[in-house]
Amino acid sequence: MVESILPKRPISDSIAEQLATHTATEVSHKRSRTSNKQSAITVHMNHPLGIRPLGNLILCDNDAYVSSSQIRAKLLGYFAILPDELISLLLQTLGATELRRLGYSSRIFSAFAAQDDLWKQLFVIRAKSPHRWHGTWRRTYLEIDEENEARFQCHGFYSDTLYRPFFCASFNLTEYLQNLRTTGSESRTIPRLSQCPSKNEFDTHWAFRPFILEQHEWPTWTIKDLEREYGSLRFIQECVQWQLAVYSQYMQHNTDESPLYLFDREFADKTELAAEYKVPDIFAADYFKVLESIRPDYQWLIIGPERSGSTFHKDPNATSAWNAVIEGEKYWIMFPPDVLPPGVFTSHDESEVTSPLSIAEWILGFHKAAMSTPGYVDGFCGAGEVLYVPSGWWHLVVNLRNTAAITQNFVPLPHVISVLKFFHHKKDQISGFRQSQLSDDDDENEAPEMDVLSIFIQRLKDSNTLPESTIQKIDKWSNSLGESKWTKLTEEKEDSFSFGFGEGSSDEES
Repeated sequence: MVESILPKRPISDSIAEQLATHTATEVSHKRSRTSNKQSAITVHMNHPLGIRPLGNLILCDNDAYVSSSQIRAKLLGYFAILPDELISLLLQTLGATELRRLGYSSRIFSAFAAQDDLWKQLFVIRAKSPHRWHGTWRRTYLEIDEENEARFQCHGFYSDTLYRPFFCASFNLTEYLQNLRTTGSESRTIPRLSQCPSKNEFDTHWAFRPFILEQHEWPTWTIKDLEREYGSLRFIQECVQWQLAVYSQYMQHNTDESPLYLFDREFADKTELAAEYKVPDIFAADYFKVLESIRPDYQWLIIGPERSGSTFHKDPNATSAWNAVIEGEKYWIMFPPDVLPPGVFTSHDESEVTSPLSIAEWILGFHKAAMSTPGYVDGFCGAGEVLYVPSGWWHLVVNLRNTAAITQNFVPLPHVISVLKFFHHKKDQISGFRQSQLSDDDDENEAPEMDVLSIFIQRLKDSNTLPESTIQKIDKWSNSLGESKWTKLTEEKEDSFSFGFGEGSSDEES
């Protein structure tokens, strides 16, 4: 019965099949050069439980294939007729006790029930905060040490579902990416600036292009320094909120395909760190400042281990951003707003973005295609350097080692119009604004998304900081909408307000 479900020679296009068609007792790397100077790495590695990728069955003789089918039928019972992905989904409905009992029913079920993503989900559901990290989500949840954990070998069992996360987590991503330093084309490399450009140079030449600023004074503290000072404080790490001391343990030893990423928007209230750095002058002109108390979150402390980072996305509300590395190193891949990265799919308005679950999976499966896609640029940003992300640019970032950084979203003068257009055309994607924060003059019955556009225009006008040329652009765009919000707001306050730009006003004013 089971043999009728599996193909006689199963063929899979999974990452595990492509990059791990053999297993070996040790991890080895074999480098080769392709015609276009790109680096290729073939990796062979053993799963700790002896599980092999499904594609390996292609290389097996018939006896081994029959044996694998018999093992599946015997140790999974009626579940053997289900795809492995469906078995994993069913196990997501179980609690800790049920998972442990199921794991003792057979050595194959022990492998399914030990998947760390299942135990991570239990942490999130119960909002559990550990006192100590034990190396895996399962051991930490059950509060057991590695030497006390029962393990059952699963030799003869083939599964991409169980092998792929291990492969992506074990693949030496940092070594692979570091090798690109010597093979990358200059046309595909994010420009590096040794000197900070002037405000005028930024507005006219660099505002719409990513670049890395090499020289700026940043704090000299390390992650260890932060742990000593703030180890007992809780910080936001994606779906959990742990003490920094516990998260530091996690960073040093975890087996996650996509490691937890500390991304805390409240660090300025918890610590004194925000007072220890100065925003580079070219990023200081931030027109979102006019929103004052209703401004969405805009500054974050970021800490993460090797392989952690962010998959492809655009920054919220059409804002730009700068990202400064304090310790460690980051690798960035970027595409212009109108170029969709390979392997990434969006809805027609980009409100929904779908991509591989992990950064490693994307790099292993799509990086080569990305490098030959027009618009692709990449770069390495080390300690003391800051990378600029223009409004609307797609970007993926991965940490190459334990890394700490500070980042802020902002609106420079050349992108004010882009933000206004985003507020008008993508109302359902506006984020970070809360109706309770809106001023008393706003109509409480009006949709918050519509309020944001009106409020931003009004406060830009009241700030008396926009150059006259920018005002004219806003007026022209607003008039093109039909009923002009800009004109309406101007008429409402024409007796009490007038633009007061002096003769020296220019595009460089902020």
